[in-house]
Amino acid sequence: MLTALTSGIDALIGLLSPERGVRRMMAREVMGHAHRLDRIRRETYAAAKTNRLVGPWSPGNSNVNDIIGASSSTVRARVRQLVRDFPYFARAVNIIVDYVVGAGIVYQARVQDASGKLDRKTNQRIEDVINRWADEADISGKLHFYELMRLSKRQDVESGEFLLVKTRSDDRRRFLPFCLQAYEADWLSSNRLRNVASGNEVEQGIEFNAATGRVIAVHLTDPDSWGKTRRIPAENVIHGFDMLRPGQLRGISPLAPAVLVAHSLREYMEAEIDAAKMASKYLALIKTGTPMTFQTGVGAVTDKETNKKIEELENAIIQYLRPGEEVTFAQNPRPGDNFPPFVRLVLCMLAVTAGIPYELLSGNYEDINYSTARTIRNDFSQQLRPVCRRHVLQFGQPIVRDVISEAWLFGRLDLPGFAADPRRYFKSEWQPPGMESLDPQREGKAQSDAVTNLLRSPQEIVRGRGRELEDVYKEIADANALAGELGLQLPAAKTTNTNLPAQATAQEA
Repeated sequence: MLTALTSGIDALIGLLSPERGVRRMMAREVMGHAHRLDRIRRETYAAAKTNRLVGPWSPGNSNVNDIIGASSSTVRARVRQLVRDFPYFARAVNIIVDYVVGAGIVYQARVQDASGKLDRKTNQRIEDVINRWADEADISGKLHFYELMRLSKRQDVESGEFLLVKTRSDDRRRFLPFCLQAYEADWLSSNRLRNVASGNEVEQGIEFNAATGRVIAVHLTDPDSWGKTRRIPAENVIHGFDMLRPGQLRGISPLAPAVLVAHSLREYMEAEIDAAKMASKYLALIKTGTPMTFQTGVGAVTDKETNKKIEELENAIIQYLRPGEEVTFAQNPRPGDNFPPFVRLVLCMLAVTAGIPYELLSGNYEDINYSTARTIRNDFSQQLRPVCRRHVLQFGQPIVRDVISEAWLFGRLDLPGFAADPRRYFKSEWQPPGMESLDPQREGKAQSDAVTNLLRSPQEIVRGRGRELEDVYKEIADANALAGELGLQLPAAKTTNTNLPAQATAQEA
């Protein structure tokens, strides 16, 4: 009704004075737009609101490559420095490398024959070739293939990316000329060029097609000299990193969010340790009624800054007490009661950033029972799966495919039909390092029941320990054969009521 009345008044004014009618209509539209904006502001995300609590918080939202390009060099230097000097940062990197790669994510060929079954002979030949080449994978002759895998993962954590160049050796004694050369991320050129080729651009050493984002080549420059930049085609480069945003060309260390926190904790701990050391040196203070005589006595040792005498005590024995002197024993409250919980809080922040359990990072296993340990391990295992998978996809599979192709090309492998269908011979599985059982009796019974009830396969259970079922069965067969040769009989597996969970003797804390 109010709207109709307002419209009637506007129409009447428009008849009497068309100019005033137009002005009223324009003013009403402006007011309506302001009301709409105010309503939108009230209904927006709370994270986007500006109020007295948020303050002038207006973070930058630049292109991901601009952010990484402006920050990566400094972040790399700081992470490396913390890894060198701060024990917890060094342990964080070691834990990630050990649990993702360990002694190596083991390659296993899985070629199938025409009937769909595993072609064991072909698989064994391929694995033998890979193992033979792995001994000389590094062109420098220093590192095994699995050592290069560990080095790449360490670079991935510290620098946010790893870089290897496929190359060839002229050494005729090698099994295959194909080999790898590792580079640090610092070698990627910082030059930024436009229109290097048709539709190509170069940013942070990565040449890519601007329309599709496809990487065409990388540009390397020795960071310690003014050497000429080398352009290497992308098919000859293995460049791996965790892509967090579309169009990202370079990686950033996953430890970057914890750099400032770790640096502050390091300085705080050093200051607390220095204060405790200094406080512990002063066992007692001597007060005297004749300060001039005491402070300037014959043979007195004085502090150059305070000009006061310092008595050094041997084995906590005060050798004399003059008339009028009073002894006050120094108190040493360092570190304070707030020190341990504060350090724990910061280490929890570092552990969350690194994606590893606090107990592993700190080495503190107090108040941990079976259930808590199992929960921690299950969560950690879940976090490791995509990390291991990415390392296989970015590092392992491209290299093994090239080795198989090279071996076939140089006659080291006889692979019928390889030229027509090479993908058949590239099928594989990669076995990451596993984790031993926390309670072998309890978990072993549960795993046995799962296999019996067809809920899990023996392969899955064995892979959880970082092993391969075929290798386990071969070891068992070899053990039985050796026992027979020596006239021994291995004990048969026993199943008793004590294996039942209800009668398990293990008690939780």
